[in-house]
Formats: sequence, C-alpha cells, structure tokens
Amino acid sequence: MTALIIQQKQRRWAYLVLSVFLLLFLGLIYAWSVFRIPLEQEFGWSKSGTSLTFSISMVMFCLGGLISGVLTARKGMRITLVLAALLLVSGFGLASQITSLMGIYLTYGGMAGLGVGLGYNAAISTIMRWFPDKQGLVSGIALMGFGFGAMILGTAGASLISLAGWRMTFLLIAASYAVVIALAVVILRPPDADFTAALSGALPQGKEAREEIGWQDMLRRQSFWLFFLWAILLSAAGLSIINISAGYAGTFVGGNLTQAAAIAGVISIANGAGRVLAGQLFDSKGCKVTMYTVSVVYLAAAAALAGADVSHSQPVLLTAFVLTGLAYGACPPTGSAFAASFYGSRNYGMNFSIVNLNLIGASTLGPMFANGTPMMAFIIIAILAVIGVVITTAIRR
Repeated sequence: MTALIIQQKQRRWAYLVLSVFLLLFLGLIYAWSVFRIPLEQEFGWSKSGTSLTFSISMVMFCLGGLISGVLTARKGMRITLVLAALLLVSGFGLASQITSLMGIYLTYGGMAGLGVGLGYNAAISTIMRWFPDKQGLVSGIALMGFGFGAMILGTAGASLISLAGWRMTFLLIAASYAVVIALAVVILRPPDADFTAALSGALPQGKEAREEIGWQDMLRRQSFWLFFLWAILLSAAGLSIINISAGYAGTFVGGNLTQAAAIAGVISIANGAGRVLAGQLFDSKGCKVTMYTVSVVYLAAAAALAGADVSHSQPVLLTAFVLTGLAYGACPPTGSAFAASFYGSRNYGMNFSIVNLNLIGASTLGPMFANGTPMMAFIIIAILAVIGVVITTAIRR
C-alpha cells in the first residue's frame, strides 16, 4: 500500500466526522413536532392540518434522494450539496415569513424536505465510497448522526423558540445550513479510483461486492424486492411503537407529560446505538445474520411490551423501549450496507436512494398498525418479526 493511500486512509476519518456533523443538521427535519406547536398556537391551525407538513417533507425527502442519486453521478457531490443548501436556506428563510398552511407546506415540507433528501444522499454516498472495507460500521455511524438530529437540534430549536420566537428560529436555522453545507462543499471530497480499488481488493473473500450494477438491473433482482419488503415491514414495526410511545408511557406515570417524554426518549437513544451496532454486525457477520438479529430483537421487544402491559412495570417498559429502539435503528444502516454489498459502490448513490424509498411504505403502515389497542400492536410486531425471518431466509445474492 503506497504512502498516498495510507495518508488518504487516515484522512477519511476526518471526512466521516464532517459527514456526521452535516447529517446531524439535516436530521433536524424530523423535529417538526417542535415547530408545529407554536404555529398551531399562533394561527389556530388543527393538528391534522400541521401534521400534513411532515408527511410532505418525508415524500420530498425520498424524492430528493432519487434526484441526488442521478445528479451526484452526473455532476458530482459538490453541485448536489450546493443545490441542497439553496433549497434549505430558501425553505427555512421563507418559512419564517409564512402566514398560511399552504405556505408551510411549500417551504418546510416541499423545499426543505427536498433539500434534506439531496444533501442526505450526497453525504451518505460520498462517505460510503471512502470505506469499502467498513460499509456497515460507517453507514451506522453516519445514520446515527442523522437520527440524533431531531433529538439534539430539536431540543436546541425548542429553546430558541422560547427565547426568540419561531420566526427568528427558522432564520437562524437557515443561516446554520448555509455555514455547515459550505464547510462540506469546501472540505468533503470523494476518493479517487485507485484508493477505492486498493481497499476493495484488500477485502476478505466474500466481503466484497460481487457485482457493480445499475438501478435498472437492481430492480430486476429478487434480492432487492425481498429486502425492500423486509425494510418496509421491520421499519413499520418500530414506527408503530414510536407513534404511540409518549402516550402509552403516560399511562405508566399518571399522565405526567415530562416523565412520559423522558421514558419515550429512551427509544431515540437506543435507535442511535442500534445503528452503530448493526453496522458493526454487518461488517463482521454479514447481511443475513444482521437481518435475523433484527427479527430476534423485535420478538424480544414484543414480548417485553406485552409483559409491561400486563405487569404495568416501568422497568419492563423501559427494557421494551430499548429493544424497540435497537431493532428499529438497525434497519437504515442494514439497508445502506446491503445496497453497497449486493450491488457495488459505482452506482451506490442511486441504488441506495431507491432502497431508501421503503420509508414511504413504512411511515404509512407504522401508524396504521398502532390504530388498535397497544396489545394488538405488540402482537403485530411479533408477526412482522417472524415474517422478517422468512424473508431473510429467502434472500440470495
């Protein structure tokens, strides 16, 4: 291994830190609930009306990922990030001036959601190319940053709103995006072909991607559709509990909202940990072991949730929420590493953006699974975990 490649191998960790920092800010889009309440209070909007904003942002996020996959492949990562910055700065800047629901739909939901999708895919696809030897670990670390964005920056956003109001908070967020993405554009860069080839060639037999195929061929593979179904169902299982977590926890603490929010917050912490742990497991044991493990943890979570419902024990509920967070957090990095491992790094940006579309199906099914009694939701999770085992067994390269 040449001195230049060794130097680049050391530098890539700095790029990973920068990518995590960028993804942390992009993850702020998930903190919509922090901004929703002051808007409802000022304009008298209904919860159903403001909730549509988040749905729009998620659809635009997935669309932005698809556009980013094409744009990054043709024009490069920097052009994609610049466009993401323009959309995010404009989206939050204009959101600070809105007076109607349609205005927030177009700015926060449409422009900011699209900008997050563009930046997210560009950052993930770039940093994954630097680590062909650690695909699972790196995807887990990067996606942990994205997942923590809502929790860390959402809390900061809530404090800013109480101090300066939501309009000024949106303006400060717009300025923050301009600075953070500018740093990424100047510093972050993709690896050259020699570096990628050198590390890919050093992978143990069976760890390297056996093919380099485009999205058209990927869509013809049974392995893709089986994994896509697995990701929808197993992600929906976690979202069904996340959707009711605060309200359900409230029944254990006499309706105390602060305590209920603290208990529900355990899921977010476990979610972040699950992303890194699943990534490490993918690197060391492979795709199938990771997918089987997710199903087993979900089964344990379903049993713990049912036990908590019967015993009304807070410690059992906390255990159940930790297991739920770990299992749900494992799904995104597994999808990221799966796309790279099965279909190669050359077309990773576009392939991953298509795999990531499972979020649309999962975010639709998850709340539906939680519409009945809590116990029914727990039974559904167990059933989905078993289906996950069957799907995993059927997947072949």
